[in-house]
Amino acid sequence: MKLMGSNIMNISLKSMLEGATAIPYSDALINILEDSCHTYKSEDVFGRVDELVVAFVKGDIPVSFRNHIRSVMREQVFNEIPTDEVFVRLAQYVVLVTILENEDELYRSICASKLMNYMLVAKALRRPIPNMKELLWTYDYHLSAYLRSLDMLHDNKQSSLRSEVPDAEFPLEVSEEDAQTLRLVFKESELYRIERLLMSEDIQKIENPFERVYVGLRKMFDGLPYYYYDLDLSRIIGLLIGSMEGKKRKKLSNIVNDIVQSGYVVDDAYCETSVILGMIDGKEEGVVGDIMLSIKEFAVYLYYEILTEKIISIQN
Repeated sequence: MKLMGSNIMNISLKSMLEGATAIPYSDALINILEDSCHTYKSEDVFGRVDELVVAFVKGDIPVSFRNHIRSVMREQVFNEIPTDEVFVRLAQYVVLVTILENEDELYRSICASKLMNYMLVAKALRRPIPNMKELLWTYDYHLSAYLRSLDMLHDNKQSSLRSEVPDAEFPLEVSEEDAQTLRLVFKESELYRIERLLMSEDIQKIENPFERVYVGLRKMFDGLPYYYYDLDLSRIIGLLIGSMEGKKRKKLSNIVNDIVQSGYVVDDAYCETSVILGMIDGKEEGVVGDIMLSIKEFAVYLYYEILTEKIISIQN
C-alpha cells in the first residue's frame, strides 16, 4: 500500500548532531554525512533497521557502518574522525530516514514497530539516548496505527446478504456491493473464533498468568489466516487474565524462565529487535532481564513482537 498525501515529519541531521561535537560540523561536512547515511544500504531493509536500532540503543556501532561513513568522508577529503556519540546519531538518522522516506506504508509501519519494540531495552539500560523526541514521533507509524487505518469495516453495516446465505443455493453469486459485507462476516467469525480459543479450557487452565498470556497469544496468531485485522488488544488481554492478576508484576528473566520451563515454546524465527522472543529462545539480554513488567505490559510487548514477526514472515 502506498501512502497518499501523508504528513511526513522533517528530520534534520544538523539538529540531530547538536551537542555531539565540541565544535559544530560545517554545513559541507553535514551534507557529506547525509549522503553517506543515504548510501548505507543493504538488500534487507528490516535487517538494516534491526542492526542500527540495536546499535544506537546499546551504543555499540557496527564496524561496517563506521567504515562506510569514514570511507565516504575520506573520498570527499574530510579527515575528521567521528566520535562514538556522532556515530550513534548517524545510526539514528539512517533509521529515521528508512522509516519516514519509505513509500510503502506497511514497510514503514514494520520498521517503526521494530524501533518501538526495542524501546524495552532502552528502558532497561537507563542510558541517555539523544533525539528521543524524534524517535518517539515514529510511533505515529506503528503497526497499531496502520491496522486502524486499514481495517475500516463498519460493524453496524446491514445487508440482505446475511439473510440470503442460510437458504441460498450454491454457488452463491455475490455482487461487488455485497463483497464488503462478506468481508465483515468473515471478520466477525474470526473474532468469535479468537474469543472461543482464548476462553478454551486448554488455555484458561494454565495457572501462571504470564505463561497463559504467552500460550494464548501464540496459539491465536498461529491460527490467524489474516494478520491485518485491528483487533481489540484490551479485550484480548482481558480474556487471558483475571482482574486480580492484572496487578501482578514480575522480573522479565523470571517470566521467561517460567515460559521455557512450561515446555510450550514455539521455535519461530525472530529478529534482533524482538527482545522477549529472543530471550525465550535463549538469547542473553543482560540487565534487560532485571526489568519489572506488569502482566499487561508483558502482554502488549509480546503481542506486537509476535505480530511484527508474523507480518514479516508473509512479506518474505
